[in-house]
Amino acid sequence: MFYEERDGSLRLHIESMRPDDQTIEIDADNYGDPTTLGRVVVGSYVLGRSVIRINTASRLRREQIENIREVTQRLLGIGIVEETEKHLLLQSSINPANFPIPTMMKRLYMVVSTMFKEVRDGLRDGDLELLRDAISRKHEADTTYWLIARLLSLGQRSWVSAREMDIGDPVEIIHCSLISRFLDLIAEHTEAIAQRYITLEKDFRGLPGNSAEILDQMNSLAFTVIDKAMSSVFTGDVKIASDAMNVVSVVELKENEFLEALQERVDSAAIPVLRSIVSDVKIIVEYASSIAEMAINKSLEYNQIKP
Repeated sequence: MFYEERDGSLRLHIESMRPDDQTIEIDADNYGDPTTLGRVVVGSYVLGRSVIRINTASRLRREQIENIREVTQRLLGIGIVEETEKHLLLQSSINPANFPIPTMMKRLYMVVSTMFKEVRDGLRDGDLELLRDAISRKHEADTTYWLIARLLSLGQRSWVSAREMDIGDPVEIIHCSLISRFLDLIAEHTEAIAQRYITLEKDFRGLPGNSAEILDQMNSLAFTVIDKAMSSVFTGDVKIASDAMNVVSVVELKENEFLEALQERVDSAAIPVLRSIVSDVKIIVEYASSIAEMAINKSLEYNQIKP
């Protein structure tokens, strides 16, 4: 098939994926640890395998089967269709054309954004239910991220599939892969903040001075960085991306203020947890800033923006 490139040239693309490329055989005896076997299944899914056969010479252990079931619950469009004591057959029915990458990226962002807002508001109001909502939403973030990883892997190996998913240039696969990974990491640290706060409960309300207010300001600033960074990804607006990166230095100042305020209660058991929460917020801001930087690079790549 012929495709027109951005420079006006034509590319002849010959599909190389054969039916056997979509099937993988996994020898469970090579992976005694059920967790490792589960990771191999996830990796096979991400690589775009439609059929995953798991075999053993003796019999599959209960721990292995349970781990595989747990893993498949986090992977969209794949499930166990056949099971014996020595054999498991997993099959995926995903049609890449039904999952445009721009739409999936927006979906992942909305899930992660909602998670962070729930954590921010939960910390501000002491609302544990909001924090639990954020934690439960991590499952959806994982499911969406792994689906995007699978789709991008398929697009990398099949330009026909890439076009079906609204990918116009191979470079977009790299950008989307990195950005989606950063969003997934933001979700992980957001979940960690919620879990840490829940362990504090009563202790949190006794924070010294204005430290609670400073933490809330940090969270609001972090959300601003995330929001502006992703907005710049979707719109290609370099100024918005630059604004996001400028906020990072403000977050660092607030971090120092917060840590100084904590010195008034050095005897509190909550201090190490609070330091960890602030560290998570700082890491989230760094990931969001990296997304903004990528948005600038992407805009320069496609639009040839001049200063």
